[in-house]
Amino acid sequence: MTATRPAWRVLLWPTLGAAVLLAVLLTLGTWQVQRLAWKNAWIAQLRAAEALPPEQLPARLDDPAPLAFRRFAVTGIYRHDLSFVLGVHERARRLGAFLVTPLVREQGDPVWVVRGWVPYEAPRAVPNPEGTVTVTGFLMLPERRGWFTPEDKPEERRFWAFQPDRMAEAAGLPRTTNFAIAAIGPGEEPPIPQRRPPMPRNDHLGYAITWYGLAFALVAFWIVWARRLLRDERSR
Repeated sequence: MTATRPAWRVLLWPTLGAAVLLAVLLTLGTWQVQRLAWKNAWIAQLRAAEALPPEQLPARLDDPAPLAFRRFAVTGIYRHDLSFVLGVHERARRLGAFLVTPLVREQGDPVWVVRGWVPYEAPRAVPNPEGTVTVTGFLMLPERRGWFTPEDKPEERRFWAFQPDRMAEAAGLPRTTNFAIAAIGPGEEPPIPQRRPPMPRNDHLGYAITWYGLAFALVAFWIVWARRLLRDERSR
């Protein structure tokens, strides 16, 4: 007489596999919750920096990273002949980019100024103020190139990510700041300055809900599936 296999044995390996998958989903959800707390704290720090009154930009900043999004005023003379077009950005259903121009100061290295949005088809057909100017804006750090970032075209003065060293080399400048000042303020004609610093995206709550939701769905599916499998196994 053949011994009957215990009904629970049919659940052993599927349960182990489901447990591993559940652990992965819960780990991903918890990681997103931790990232959410970190991102909220970072955004609060950036908002606090944005709210501070503008200061005069020092002649030298050894570590600009802690000053990201802080507002500064800088005075100098634009080198319009060394302007670059940066990135791509849509505004009012028009494709455009940002115009970046070095500003030569009496003290300190030339500082990159992101003057504002310009239309893609005619990025340099904008008013170019001569003489000494004062620009108020927020401090902008260098950007990293991603896997899908298009190739820069230094010969055309077109870059897709703000990389001050490469831009200085293309412009023939021996030294520039390793950051930019992005002009802020009102304006309706190109170059249109930004009204406020762009905040980083914060989608971590949605991701956490997704991973935890998948974990809950997995448990619910396993319960229904296991009950049916046990019932079928015992009826044989």
